[in-house]
Amino acid sequence: MSDLLPAELAPFPSLGELETEEGRKGCCAAVYEHPAVQWLLGEQLHPGGEAGTLRALELGGVRTGDRLLDVASGRGSSALLAARELGCEVVGLEYGAAAVAAANAAAEAARLDDRVRFEQGDAESLPFSGQSFDAVLCECSLCTFPDKRRAVEEMRRVLRPGGRLVLSDVLVDRAGLPDELQGPLAVLACVGEALPRPGYERLLTQAGLAILAVEERSRDAARLAGRVHDRLRGARVLGFDTIAGAPLATEEAIELLTSAREAIDRGTLGYAIFVAERPIPGPGI
Repeated sequence: MSDLLPAELAPFPSLGELETEEGRKGCCAAVYEHPAVQWLLGEQLHPGGEAGTLRALELGGVRTGDRLLDVASGRGSSALLAARELGCEVVGLEYGAAAVAAANAAAEAARLDDRVRFEQGDAESLPFSGQSFDAVLCECSLCTFPDKRRAVEEMRRVLRPGGRLVLSDVLVDRAGLPDELQGPLAVLACVGEALPRPGYERLLTQAGLAILAVEERSRDAARLAGRVHDRLRGARVLGFDTIAGAPLATEEAIELLTSAREAIDRGTLGYAIFVAERPIPGPGI
C-alpha cells in the first residue's frame, strides 16, 4: 500500500484560509488538487464515480451534440466522459489552475481536445455569455461554494431556454449531525455547508428553474465513505502519523469517516441528483 502514496507533495492548504470567501474557494480547489486527497479518493472525487455521472447526465436528458458546461470540473474526468460516451461538446470550468492544466493535458492525451476544453474561473461569475449551453453539470461542488444562490443564478443565465441543470450534491439534516461533521474540515469534506433537499430545491426554484427530477443516491455516498475509511485504516496499520501530509492525524480522520458513515446509515447525511430546466418563455414573453 505504501507504494500508492505520492512521493512528492505540494503544501497542504491552511484551514485558516476558510475564514474568507476567496480563501475558501482557493482552499477547496487546492485540497482536491492535492495528491493526498487524490490518493484517498482513488481518483473518484464524488459519490458514484463514472456510473453516477452517466446516470446524472441520463436523468438530465443530455444528448449527443449537446453543448455542456461542467462547473467545478476538477481534473476533467466527467467532462471527458461526457465527450467520449455521449459525444458532447464540453467546456470545463475550474477554480484551480493546476487542475485546469492537468485536465487540458488529459483531453489532449485522450485525443478529445477537439471536443473538450478547460478554463480557469469562478462558478459565481461564469465567463460565458447568456444562453450559450444546452446543459450544465455540477457534481458535489455547490455545497462548497460561498454564494450558492449566485452560482445557481449564473448556471441558469448560461443555459438556453429549455436547457437543463444537472446537479448532484451532499444532503444533510443539520440538526442530526454530530459536531465533528459541522466544523471547518467538514466544509472541505463537502458536508459542513451542504443543504437538506428542500434547501437545494429552493435555490433552484428561486433562480427561476423548474425542477424536473430528484433521485436519491445515498448508497453511492456510503460506498465512497467506506472506500476512504478502508484506506485510512490501511494507513494506520502502516504507521502513518498523517494521511500523506494532510492536516488530520490518522486516528482523527478515521473518527471523522466513522461519524460520516454512521450519519449516512441514520439518514442524516446523503446524496442526490437534481435536474432542473430553464423554462421556455411562452408566446409574447
